[in-house]
Amino acid sequence: MTNDKNFYGLLAEFEDPTALCKGAERVRDAGYKNWDCHTPFPVHGLDDCMGVKFTRLPWIVLTMGLIGLATGVWLQWWTNSVDYAYDISGKPVWSLPANVPVIFEVTVLFSAFTAFFAMWGINGLPRWYHPLFRKNSFAKATDDGFFLAIEAKDPNFALGRTGDFLNTIGAKQVEEVREADEPTGLPGNVKAKLWITAGVMLIPIGMVYQTWDSTTTQPRVHIVKDMDKQDRFRAQGETSFFEDGRMSRSQITGTVAEGQFYEDESFVTGKDGDSHIAALPASLTVDEEFLAEGKKNFEIFCGLCHGNTGAGDGPIHERAAMLAAQGEAKWVQPTDLNGVRIVGMEDGKIFDTITNGLNTMPAYGGQIPAQKRWAIIAYMRALQAEYGEEGPSADELAAMTPVERGELVLNQQGCMACHTTNGSPLVGPTFQGYAGSDIKLTTGETVKGDLAYLTESLREPLAKTREGAIPGAMVPFPNITDEQIADLFEYLSTLK
Repeated sequence: MTNDKNFYGLLAEFEDPTALCKGAERVRDAGYKNWDCHTPFPVHGLDDCMGVKFTRLPWIVLTMGLIGLATGVWLQWWTNSVDYAYDISGKPVWSLPANVPVIFEVTVLFSAFTAFFAMWGINGLPRWYHPLFRKNSFAKATDDGFFLAIEAKDPNFALGRTGDFLNTIGAKQVEEVREADEPTGLPGNVKAKLWITAGVMLIPIGMVYQTWDSTTTQPRVHIVKDMDKQDRFRAQGETSFFEDGRMSRSQITGTVAEGQFYEDESFVTGKDGDSHIAALPASLTVDEEFLAEGKKNFEIFCGLCHGNTGAGDGPIHERAAMLAAQGEAKWVQPTDLNGVRIVGMEDGKIFDTITNGLNTMPAYGGQIPAQKRWAIIAYMRALQAEYGEEGPSADELAAMTPVERGELVLNQQGCMACHTTNGSPLVGPTFQGYAGSDIKLTTGETVKGDLAYLTESLREPLAKTREGAIPGAMVPFPNITDEQIADLFEYLSTLK
């Protein structure tokens, strides 16, 4: 060590990488601490010759990565389930799998920035000037020169003794290096550019602050337009791209997905010719495992609307009903799968409905394999055995008046999900005053609310649509008999 504050140290040049490695070993063994090697290319084994210890940078990065992971978890948990909990169809407000992408990104963000800036800090960067640059010979370190520099601040450094030591370990040239006389700080022109850059960067920050609480009728500025306005097809939407104007594409007629061909056509259609099959295909074995599979898929695909017991009270219904009560939406309650109408429906008809959808219920044929659809139906029948309604016997029906039987039909067919009997509007028109009233159609015509119109409305709802009705909300009732319709009309006639 020397008392000359302007003296940086000694620079020794070696003939080749081998000589440099041998010299580095001698310097390491001599106990020097503040020294380094400079080569034009990486020299394999030089780190071991110098005794360079494993960097602590990975541990710093690991620590900050874990902090980033914890920050990502906490941020999403706090925003989604505490600060601004948002109920989406009864789904959990916090779910770890759904938040993994953001957690991953925050972990990478913390790790990457830590690796970059910690490397700078450990290596003493940024450094705008180095005393070795004052030596012209040191320029060969970028070409074919191999150098070893020992700093004067090293506790073992002594100018004469250290110089002789470097000569004895194979250095072909040893030079003294002094600190620069000129300022070593950031050049003035660089400072000016940095200040100008910082000022320019404050402009968008100020614009964001200015518009923080303001409103505007103008659209946002789309710098990368294709990210904000992507051309995409929406289910059940319209497009001019396809000849039929439909965005959703149907399967090509006659094609079957690999591994999904069945000799029994009713297994994949639920039909025997034009009629729905009454029960599950004989090839299926309804056992505990089959029902468990049906329960799992029922709760995944059906329970959100119909409820896990099939009563039509799933979390989506609860949320939509609340919005409807506030006047913010119109909502038709999902069908009660335990009602008499569904209990008496053919298994093939239920399979057809699951496969192709009905009204607002989407088609699940492309999502649920055929065997799992049958398993869902088997589980539905198990629910109906526990919660299902039983209709009156033939003798009990015969003892009822037509009005009583009509009220029974009204309730069994689920009409009250959309209509009322007290004059208040719901999704559909009220039944109060229906019989004999003038009903205006979307075509501008006016018809009488008589038995003939009621029959046509139940058989073909789209044939004569009532003005103000939601298109497609009314479903056909092919299984209702003419006698039941007559009884229903008798009951509606009492609602004056």
